Amino acid sequence: MLVVTFGLVAALIATIGALSGAAAKMINARVRERMTLELRGRLLAHIQSLSVTHRSTDRTGDLSLRLVDDVHQLVRLLTKTMPLIMRHLLTMLTIFVVMFALEPRLGGVGVLIVVALAMLARNYAVALGVAAHDKRDREGSVASLSQEIMRGLPSIQALGAEQVVRRRFKRINRFSLTAGVGEVRVAVSRERAMQIATSIAYAAVVIWGGLLVAAGQLTLGSLTIYLAYITQLVKPVEKINDLASAIARGLARGRKLVELLDRPPAVVDAPHAIDIGHANGQLDISNLSFGYENGLTSRTPHGVLHNVQLSIAPRTLTAIVGPSGAGKSTLLMLLLRILEPEHGELRLDGRPYADIRLASLRRQFAVMMQESHLFAGRIRDCLQPPGPLRSDAALWRVLEQVALREFVRQLPGMLDAPVGEAAANLSGGQRARLGLARALLQERPILLLDEPLANVDQESGAIIIETLCELRRKRTCIAISHEDSIAAIADRIVLLDNGSIQELAVPAQPNAVLREALS
Repeated sequence: MLVVTFGLVAALIATIGALSGAAAKMINARVRERMTLELRGRLLAHIQSLSVTHRSTDRTGDLSLRLVDDVHQLVRLLTKTMPLIMRHLLTMLTIFVVMFALEPRLGGVGVLIVVALAMLARNYAVALGVAAHDKRDREGSVASLSQEIMRGLPSIQALGAEQVVRRRFKRINRFSLTAGVGEVRVAVSRERAMQIATSIAYAAVVIWGGLLVAAGQLTLGSLTIYLAYITQLVKPVEKINDLASAIARGLARGRKLVELLDRPPAVVDAPHAIDIGHANGQLDISNLSFGYENGLTSRTPHGVLHNVQLSIAPRTLTAIVGPSGAGKSTLLMLLLRILEPEHGELRLDGRPYADIRLASLRRQFAVMMQESHLFAGRIRDCLQPPGPLRSDAALWRVLEQVALREFVRQLPGMLDAPVGEAAANLSGGQRARLGLARALLQERPILLLDEPLANVDQESGAIIIETLCELRRKRTCIAISHEDSIAAIADRIVLLDNGSIQELAVPAQPNAVLREALS
């Protein structure tokens, strides 16, 4: 009966251990995944808040690596590596207590050994950290170039530059390989030094204990116990040493994230800023100046806009024209408060931008950019603007406005038809019209268009012009364009050149005036 009881107790203990281990793993997995989700979300929000001038210093592939892999490595360090280190440290502390309780001299020897090994590991920590940081930088370069190659494949193929790109990719990978080998070399050197130091320490204890036994000051049994405890003491040190590479990688990734998070947001809401409702659409720009910092040669600001004065009335179409590099797109980003002016002020319905919360301000603008970015997914996903989901009837209605209704109806799946990455399976005109449709669905009081007719066919251009003719009396429309057809339907034509604004008359034939102004 006693045997049966012991057997059942053993089985119960094993079952409880297995259930506890499984529960601990599940809890750790939930904590790890939630931490990853939260940190990635906060990092993405911070990246979105940065100025375009700050983001331009980072390549998108490297930023993607920070968002995905760096976060993963840091969370792994915090949720897996650090708990293991704590467990080994607690084991070491327990052994210390037992050694001091049995024999203070034994405890003192153990302290000396651990301190010596810790100092040795510390000497390699800096070199290992530098090697891990260099490896991470090289990985960022590989990721960035890979993304550029994928995005530029049509151009690479058209230029016949496949061999050139492959050689460049191989060279960048070779740098990464060298950095990786360098990291391993430092880790191997540290491991070798620790093993030699441990062997020397163990041999010193054996010699010291043997001499004490020979002198009759220590029994052979006590020496055996001492050696057993020294062996148990060194094991946690070796385990922590084995984790040194994971620690270095995690810290290197953490430094990358902290470096990014330390960058200030481009725009911060003032304490007194408020939310506003649906604006009327009156825009006023006064004494506006802005310049980019030239990061290639110096830190001297290069002025783009100088004392710009402009008032745009609600429910009119204003065409902003000018030569390339005149600052038209910069003005658009200032209107959206993606950039902050160095001097001057922008007002919406008479209220300074600084008095309006950023999210509330941007909810007043619907935007069609020159390169309409469409996420991979379905047609309906590309159309849905931020906010509440629009009904299928609303989607079909706006598709009809941009003359895409019949095209989408012919697709397998219609609104659920797949759209590839960057909408590569659509023509340039179809992408532009989908971008316009998405802007129209937002039903916002101000519509901004950046070169709406660029890279579109004649049919798509005519449809966009027709749509603008309908919208110009309902919304405040601002179109940046080099095209005569936009100027022909505009209520006002504004020339932006050399950083200054000049109002152009709108004659019966504006095309000639526009060509003369741009010549």
